[in-house]
Amino acid sequence: MLTFQERSSKSKLDLRIERYHLHGVGVRFQRAINTSGEFEPGLPDTLVIHFTAGSNLASSVDVLTSPENKVSAHFAVGRNGDIVQMMPTNLIAWHAGRSNYMGRSGYNRYSIGIELDNAGQLEKRDDGLFKSWFGKSYSANEVVTAVHRNQQTPTHWHKYTDEQLLRTFDLCKVLIEHHAITTIVGHDEIAPKRKVDPGPAFPLDEFRAALLGGATTNL
Repeated sequence: MLTFQERSSKSKLDLRIERYHLHGVGVRFQRAINTSGEFEPGLPDTLVIHFTAGSNLASSVDVLTSPENKVSAHFAVGRNGDIVQMMPTNLIAWHAGRSNYMGRSGYNRYSIGIELDNAGQLEKRDDGLFKSWFGKSYSANEVVTAVHRNQQTPTHWHKYTDEQLLRTFDLCKVLIEHHAITTIVGHDEIAPKRKVDPGPAFPLDEFRAALLGGATTNL
């Protein structure tokens, strides 16, 4: 299997950021309203990876852009690799919630939030299918059974697609080049008692090693 660096170098994707907005093939903008204003100078320096735990990209983006839901994020990546930007990267989004990591708290103030269209944790049914919290069923080839980094026993997780992982890698890469990004974390690392996303189906440690070139980070 190609490494993420090799796959990214072979991709024809041409992402760029101009005036805090992402441009490229398969990118669109749908504005989120909920923000705490601009980042302080030198920030953001962190990328936080989430899964949406939703049924599809469009419905998750609608949730993240609705002011009544008191949430927001900068980007959402679809299962086919499409990217929706919801917040300019100079503005603080409401994706991290109560969060602590490496001596800092309140990670909305430090980070760009990237949401991946993914059903999240699944429950195995007697018929061999796997059910999401919103009622959709998935076959075994769409599921990863693994131990979450904050848990002790194997559970079941919706797989990310190859297209989705590659586009997420490229998105992270362009954000690192544009901003002073030094850290990539999962939501489950900055809020381990509350959150399980992006879960063990997402190769977070591999992303960090490939994009930042340093040792992996675990709680």
